[in-house]
Amino acid sequence: MSNPLGRYVKSVESKDTVLCLGLDPDPSQHPDTREKLVFCLDIIEKVSSHVAAVKINENFVRDLSLEDHRKITSLAESRGLLSIYDCKIGDIENSNRAGFQLVRKLGYDFATFNPILGNVVEAARDAEQAGVGVLALLHPSNPASRRYYRALVDGRKLYELILEDVCSSDVEGVVLGLHPDITVEEIARVRDALGGDRIILFPGVGVQGGKPDTAVKHGGKRILVNVGRTIINSPNPVQTAMQLKQILKTL
Repeated sequence: MSNPLGRYVKSVESKDTVLCLGLDPDPSQHPDTREKLVFCLDIIEKVSSHVAAVKINENFVRDLSLEDHRKITSLAESRGLLSIYDCKIGDIENSNRAGFQLVRKLGYDFATFNPILGNVVEAARDAEQAGVGVLALLHPSNPASRRYYRALVDGRKLYELILEDVCSSDVEGVVLGLHPDITVEEIARVRDALGGDRIILFPGVGVQGGKPDTAVKHGGKRILVNVGRTIINSPNPVQTAMQLKQILKTL
C-alpha cells in the first residue's frame, strides 16, 4: 500500500481534478440507515469519474456499521478515489491512537484531526503507525469560528499558532476553511509555511459561500476543494460534479 500522500497524488492525477465530494447525507432526508447507505454508495458510483476524493463527516453516519463503512470505502477505492473520514479526532494520546486505528479498520485513507490540545506531533506518529493520513484542522469555515481561531494570542491569531505546531509535525496536510474573514494573503502564507508537499483541504465552497478560485489560485498545487450539498442535493449530481470539475480546471 502506498503512503497517504502517494494515494492523494495517484487519485488527483488519475481523475485530473482536485474536486472532493462532501458526502454528508442529511438525516432529515435519509432517516433510515439502510437507505442512507444506499444513497452514499449511489452518489459515489455516479460521480466517481468527476471527483478525486470523498469526505464523509462522522456526524451524518454515526448509525452506519463497520461493515457499512467498509462498503463505502471499498467502493471508493475500487473507483480510484481517496477517502477521508471527517471525524476531527482530538483527545489525549491513547484516545487519539484508538481513533486512528478504528479509522483504518473502517477503510479510510485519511482522518481529520483537531490539534487544539497541542499534541499534533504525537498524533501524527500514531496515525502513521495505524496507516492513516492526517489532515489537521487549521481554520474552520463557519463564521462563528472567528471568535476563537482569529483571536490574538501573544500577538498572533490562534490558527497561526496551530500552524506552527502543524509545521513541526509529520501530518500530511491541513483543513483550511474558506472563512469569510480569511484573506488570499493568509492562504498564501499558510501554503508558504506548509511547503509544497502537504495537502490543503478547502471546505466551505458552494452553499457556504466560499469561492473555488480563492483555493485554486492561492492554495498551491496540492489541494482538495470540497463541495458537498451543491452536488449531493442537486437534481443531477453527475452534471453538477462534471461542471464543477471543469470550472476548477479553468481557474
